[in-house]
Amino acid sequence: MSRRARVRRIGTVLAGFGTAMALVVGADASASADTYVNGGADTLENVTRMLTTDYEANVDPNGNAWITVGSGTSRGGVETHKAACEADYGLHGSASRWPGAEYSATRTLLDQRAHIRENCLDFARVSGATFHPDSDETSLTWVRVAGDAVTWATGKAGVPSSLTQGQLQDIYRCNFTDWNQIPGSTASGPIRKYLPAGGYSDVRAVFIRYILGFDPTQPANGPCAATVADAPGENRGDYVTAPGAILPYMKSAYSAQKNPLSGVPDHTGGFRLGNIDGRVPGQGRTDGSDPNAFVGNHSVYFVYDPFRGAANTNTVNFIDWAKNPAQRVIWATYGFLP
Repeated sequence: MSRRARVRRIGTVLAGFGTAMALVVGADASASADTYVNGGADTLENVTRMLTTDYEANVDPNGNAWITVGSGTSRGGVETHKAACEADYGLHGSASRWPGAEYSATRTLLDQRAHIRENCLDFARVSGATFHPDSDETSLTWVRVAGDAVTWATGKAGVPSSLTQGQLQDIYRCNFTDWNQIPGSTASGPIRKYLPAGGYSDVRAVFIRYILGFDPTQPANGPCAATVADAPGENRGDYVTAPGAILPYMKSAYSAQKNPLSGVPDHTGGFRLGNIDGRVPGQGRTDGSDPNAFVGNHSVYFVYDPFRGAANTNTVNFIDWAKNPAQRVIWATYGFLP
């Protein structure tokens, strides 16, 4: 099923979607149509692609092209027909990969401002604002578009459905090394700890920021640091086959993989999401205003560079449309929260 057909199917199943889409259908395409490109977080890739596909087909009155590039796509892997993108990410471009786990999309926006990169990206997809408060990333415009939650996952039978935040920290500090050391566990065997590879992985960053509070792969974690393995991919339980494994997972990605309407393949690989401190991922508010909310709740953002001025007009129009409650049905299909 094509993505555009899937949008129509979602609209049939979930009431109210078609009304919002019909407001500007049929508008004439402008002769000055342009191409708008986004890149960044893997977790936001599928929902953003659905949004941009629908916006291009049914909403944009100017006939612009809207392209969502996969996280870490190799250069030459996407044909944008946009000169600035071809210069950096075309087959003979200067960058080896598009922004993603290996390089931040928000840093790319700043590189564009500094003329280190061409003005290819119009906005970045970001899951969780994990940058340092003194970072120049604060000079970018961060628009909250939805909520999400990061948690732990395992396929090990007999592991309690809920762990405390302290127990998770102890696991990644090697204070617990066997599942039989966890109170309430009927499982036994070595705990195999994983984090997604890539210094700019959004799943890795938010798990460290909101759950662990420390990077377990750094020297400060002593000999335990060497026991944290790289997971070859984000939100991919099917890539991790070690018995007794534990790894971070986004609620949105897990839900999308389990929802046939999303069209996302099931990559859970037998892993199941765990609760923390007795709370379900996504419980409570996700905007940081609820002290009793699930500890892994966080906001997700579309980010653009305000220094580009009027060049942002169509980008801002798209973002305003994407975060409008009328599009909440799309976000929910991919597991995101208000």
